[in-house]
Amino acid sequence: MNESNERILAAIGYVLFLVGPAGFVTMLIAAVIAWLRYDKAPEWLATHYAFQLRTLVYAIVLLLIALACALTVILLPVAFAIWLLWSLWVIIRAVVGLIRLVDGRPNPDPSTFWV
Repeated sequence: MNESNERILAAIGYVLFLVGPAGFVTMLIAAVIAWLRYDKAPEWLATHYAFQLRTLVYAIVLLLIALACALTVILLPVAFAIWLLWSLWVIIRAVVGLIRLVDGRPNPDPSTFWV
């Protein structure tokens, strides 16, 4: 697969992450694409796939924390706040990753929690 097709696949992954807060399944689809293409992509594009995979891992952990809070009635507002912040965090990571991809830049540290 040529580099322009790889860029399109990475961009599709970011778009799927953008709609992820509305439907978590799209984030799983993006992660599967990233996982399948990670080893075959050029090095700078592989950083985008790694960034997407790490976003999914962190997102799952944060959602599990929110779920644990939601199971207790007292911490339900905390769970809602975590979910709102989680949604914002996913969108920001996807937008920043997409901007870097469009600019032709790799992600400087794909393993970081922040952008």
